[in-house]
Amino acid sequence: MSQAHADQFPILSRIARDILAIPGVSIGVERLFSSCRHTLTDPRSSLSPDTASMTIICKEWLKRGLGDDVDYLEGISIHQ
Repeated sequence: MSQAHADQFPILSRIARDILAIPGVSIGVERLFSSCRHTLTDPRSSLSPDTASMTIICKEWLKRGLGDDVDYLEGISIHQ
């Protein structure tokens, strides 16, 4: 709809602006969904939404190198 018809169809004009203003899906988002599929498998389906979100966020942070300098086993001991 062109701007010339916006006066004739004000509601449709607003709806069109709202919908057309939504950006297209980027490749990064598609890659994230693919990554989630590999992380949130059927055996992990009992995870709470918060735990699942934190798992995905942590995985993405680790992929980007955040936490490379953290010793995750500090203070952990295994007793046999």
